[in-house]
Amino acid sequence: MNTFAKSVVAGLSLSLLAGAAHAGGYNRGSANLDGLYSDALGIVAGMTWVSPGRSYDRVSGIAVVNNPGGFPANPLNPATPPVVPSPFAQGEVEFGNDFQVPYVSIGGRIADNFNCVGSYAEPYGASSTYSGAMTFKVKDVSLSVKEYGLSCAVSTELEKGRVSLIGGVFYEDLQFNQSRTFPTFMFGASGLGFTGGDSKIDVSSDAWGWRAGLAYEIPEIALRAQLLYRSETKHDLSGSFINTPFTAIFGAAGDLASAAAAAGISKAGAYGSVTLPQQVEFSLQTGIAPGWLAFGSVKWTDWSILREVNLFDKISNNEFTDLKAYYKDGWTVTGGIGHKINDQVSVAGSVTWDKGVTSGWDTLTDTWTYAGSVIYNATENVSIRATAAAIKFTEGSKTKTDGALDYVAHSPEEWGHAFSLQATIKF
Repeated sequence: MNTFAKSVVAGLSLSLLAGAAHAGGYNRGSANLDGLYSDALGIVAGMTWVSPGRSYDRVSGIAVVNNPGGFPANPLNPATPPVVPSPFAQGEVEFGNDFQVPYVSIGGRIADNFNCVGSYAEPYGASSTYSGAMTFKVKDVSLSVKEYGLSCAVSTELEKGRVSLIGGVFYEDLQFNQSRTFPTFMFGASGLGFTGGDSKIDVSSDAWGWRAGLAYEIPEIALRAQLLYRSETKHDLSGSFINTPFTAIFGAAGDLASAAAAAGISKAGAYGSVTLPQQVEFSLQTGIAPGWLAFGSVKWTDWSILREVNLFDKISNNEFTDLKAYYKDGWTVTGGIGHKINDQVSVAGSVTWDKGVTSGWDTLTDTWTYAGSVIYNATENVSIRATAAAIKFTEGSKTKTDGALDYVAHSPEEWGHAFSLQATIKF
């Protein structure tokens, strides 16, 4: 029972990465700490591929467009501005980009009652690309968070079972960028004006965090209960701002002349700050019959700490990005069953509910993930796990706007999918 339990848990604990992807804020995956309970040294490595397929089926709002009525004789006359706000409506916009989540951990038993694991994970992320008139507000957004961790456990044998005290630190690297599109505008029929283009902000930061926890095991019945805390991280962001590459058009002269950006500066620094949330997760597994294992977990993520992301350029300290989130706390609940078919093959299935965190500023609603895994033990020390998952996104609406130049949108109920491969090698 014990050998079976370890193989199934190793195969399933990371299959849930697919369920966390693009749900409950920006959750993607957690560090694999199975080595803290191993009696040998080993390495676990894998990759999850996710195709969220998230979209809007309708979008409407107000964007800035060229004003064809601009006064040709006096292009700088404020009474006839070259651009004006204009309402727009567009149909389907698929914005959820495909992505991959790699992970690796190495470690295990270092000494009697002492285990350590070094790990790499990508706990948070986002990748969205938009199209149409709404790109005046946002064209694309990308968030990448990488975690490099070291965690250790000190164990004590009890009369029945074993208790472990867990502690660790991690270094977190954050990269964020966003762009928006500005239109070409002409001064009436004069042939004078400016071409538009994309403005982009690109910032990064690093921070340190810590984790702590407590675990109780009864190996004879494959029982393990674990409570694990991961701290919040505070990031001071810095990077670059690339201004819209405006090009002056001199229609009367019949040529196109390059010009600096409107403010005379095409690139400058950028800065801002953001706090990523703390987490608490309780997980439980136990053998329920010969060759059968039940497992589950409940995770709380403090997404309500993320209210706004404000980024500024260093040209004149103008606010380029004002992403309003005002998230609610996230809850992720998982339950599943594993079964040993024979000494080489085990299978498992799980269902995950991820509570939506949106408060109307986006469509991050509830998701349901249905995952199935096959674990193949090639040898006593080598196993391979393959997992496939279907992700159901519930419908939701972006109903809140940030000023006049914004949009509202609706996402329908739709499905995404994910696939992962993992290899485990014990030394």
